[in-house]
Amino acid sequence: MKIMGRKSSSNVQKVLWCCAELGVKYEHENAGREFGIIDTDEFLELNPNGKVPVLIYKGINLWESNTIVRMVAARFGSGTMFPKEIKSQAIATQWMDWQLSTLGPDFTAMFHGLVRDKPEDRNWKSIDSSIRKTQANLEILDRYLSETQFIAGDTLTMGDIPVGIYVYRWYEFKTIKRKTLPNLERWYSDLRKRPAFQEFVMVGLG
Repeated sequence: MKIMGRKSSSNVQKVLWCCAELGVKYEHENAGREFGIIDTDEFLELNPNGKVPVLIYKGINLWESNTIVRMVAARFGSGTMFPKEIKSQAIATQWMDWQLSTLGPDFTAMFHGLVRDKPEDRNWKSIDSSIRKTQANLEILDRYLSETQFIAGDTLTMGDIPVGIYVYRWYEFKTIKRKTLPNLERWYSDLRKRPAFQEFVMVGLG
C-alpha cells in the first residue's frame, strides 16, 4: 500500500490516522503544495483532479479521502473501524458525508483566512460568517454526542475520523470565542488521548 499526500493536509490525515489505528503498514510519499508532484502527468494518471490523498493498493488507484478511509476500514477493520451492524455503518457514513457537505465547506473561509491569508488580506466578514456557521454545526454534533460515546457507538469507527480532524482544528484557533459544548469536548478529549490521533492529527495547522 502507498499513500500520497502531504501530512499537513486534513484529507491526508484522515487516511494516515485510520491506518495508524488499524496498524496498517504503508509507504508514504509527500505530495501537494510545497512538495509539488500533483501537476505531473504521472500523478494525474492516478488522480485526474490533481488532489491528495491518493491510495495505491493491489491495482487500485483510489482518490477522495473519505472513500479511502471507508475502503481501508472495510479491508483492515471489518467489525471495528468499519462497523458490523448496518445501522452503525449508516450512521458512520452519514457523519462522514456531513463533514464533506456541511462542516468542511462552512469551516473553509475561517481556516484559509486565519491560516493562509496575510493579515492585511483577510476578509473578516467572510471569516466571521464561517466562525458562526462552524459554531452552529458543532452545536448539532454536541447534541448528538449527548447520546453516544463516539460517532457510531461505544468505540471509535471511521465515522469519527473526518469530523475529529476538523474539531481539532477548531480548538487550535485560540482567539476564537466559543460556546461551551460539553459533549463535544468530552468526545474530543477522548480523541486526544489516542496515540494515532496525537501523531497524525495534533500537528498544528497547515
